[in-house]
Amino acid sequence: MTDSISPKPRQWADVPFPLIETPKYKERKTGYTDPYTETASTMCVVHNSLLRGLNSIYNQGSNIQPTDYKDFIGYSLCWHSVVHEHHTNEEDQFFPEIEEAVGEKGIMEENIQQHTSFQSGLDDFKAYLTNLSGKEPTFNASHLNNIITSFAPALHTHLTSEILSLLNLKKYGSTLPIADLWNKEGKQTVTTMPKLSALPFFFLNLDVTHEEYLWQDWPPIPGAARWAITHCFTLWNRGYWRFAGCDSNGVPKPLCA
Repeated sequence: MTDSISPKPRQWADVPFPLIETPKYKERKTGYTDPYTETASTMCVVHNSLLRGLNSIYNQGSNIQPTDYKDFIGYSLCWHSVVHEHHTNEEDQFFPEIEEAVGEKGIMEENIQQHTSFQSGLDDFKAYLTNLSGKEPTFNASHLNNIITSFAPALHTHLTSEILSLLNLKKYGSTLPIADLWNKEGKQTVTTMPKLSALPFFFLNLDVTHEEYLWQDWPPIPGAARWAITHCFTLWNRGYWRFAGCDSNGVPKPLCA
């Protein structure tokens, strides 16, 4: 009698760093709620894309072949670029405009301080991968994952607590045009994000099925633009995107490695 071999379980990009439940889904709301809940929830959607991307890197590095190293390194650097653009635009635009609107300097300072709590780890992440240029065969997945585990807890704490910080701004009511400021920040980030690397990375880790398809139409861009990002912009660096957590339609897929 031949022993049966159990198939290897499929790995998805939702662990080990857990995704964050959006305030809107937690309240079981589907229609429009209020500008603060909407802003905090869509900020959470952004953060979940970052977490899926980080999970996809952490889970696959030790399983790839040497022929994959160059593409995987490039893919991983895309993640750093997305995080960098997101946090830079928060500090340079979104947070200062919130403080100016309510006339209270420093109310977002805790979030900025949290950025510094994991910045050295992000710097190590980028430096290690960048210094592999021309030396890709020396890539060491265990070393990269050690770098990730050095900053991931602080990063996850920040990504979670920032959602609460935005919800706590509800006390300012209509004084603070939070939705307008958030939309402005989003447009700025998309504008500054590298179009053939970071931008596809973000959308290819943006799960349209998450929370019962609640966010399938976010961000509010024309369908043709979304299609171009995930089907055309990906023609460049095409070797990167096999490592993404979602396919070109935003549907989660088992990780290839």
